[in-house]
Amino acid sequence: MIQQANQLYEELTQQLREAEAQPFPSPAQRQEKLLQLIREAIATLKQQIIHHDFPDEQEEIQFFKQVKPRFTSLLIYHARVGLIELKRPLGSLQDLRRHYENELLLIRIFYDHHVQLYQYLLSGATYLDSRLFVRGKADPPYHDSTSSVDTDTRFSTHYDYIVARLEANRRLGEYLIQAIQRLEQGQLEPSPWHTSQPMTWTGSKVFLIELAYGLYESGQINNGTVDLSEITQQLETFFGVKLGNVYRTFQEVRQRKKDSRTKFLDLMRERLLHRMDALDEA
Repeated sequence: MIQQANQLYEELTQQLREAEAQPFPSPAQRQEKLLQLIREAIATLKQQIIHHDFPDEQEEIQFFKQVKPRFTSLLIYHARVGLIELKRPLGSLQDLRRHYENELLLIRIFYDHHVQLYQYLLSGATYLDSRLFVRGKADPPYHDSTSSVDTDTRFSTHYDYIVARLEANRRLGEYLIQAIQRLEQGQLEPSPWHTSQPMTWTGSKVFLIELAYGLYESGQINNGTVDLSEITQQLETFFGVKLGNVYRTFQEVRQRKKDSRTKFLDLMRERLLHRMDALDEA
């Protein structure tokens, strides 16, 4: 049984590598494909186990301590990465760093809550294995949370899920640290999780500067405490455009004589009113 499960794991990891190399319309769809492959492998593994009688307790311990957690850790890791990137803020380097650091803090909290089990596993000890990794045991030695992705007692013990979480958190910690290091190197990459393609400003740069001044003067961001330069920097980052000398452009806009000095705001107002009128008539 152990050999069969290990073979299934090798096949799964190969499938994941192939899926990661394939083109997908969006990273979110790629991640969903990875999760689908992992869930299918776990479902296959479950069917094998519930119809299998372990010849002795040692093989059961080996399965729930070493084999099954490898599958579950993949599921946890990829699900968490997808969620972290989906929740990634569209902001400054500091905002992104805080986002990743908060996730690292959650990992540290989980380790703190399960420090006894972590130390037990790290030491290579085995004296509690029959209480931790054998199904049907009613006296778990640690009284912390053992929530699992599968509550079927035929396919779970008190602590195989925690072992999987610890391994997933190890990989997740490495992922987060690398993300923070990229930020420290100034590599602010737009997250592809929010849209299938980046949004690029294709209109006039003067219009975008007009929008920046409108946001600044109306005090709509952070109760009006944000500096104009911060607003323009955020717009440049979000839309992938360089606005150049914003103040000089604004002076040129001020000197408009024949045309409106707020062309873009007027255009938005006109189009929005037209849209509302069309909906009223529908």
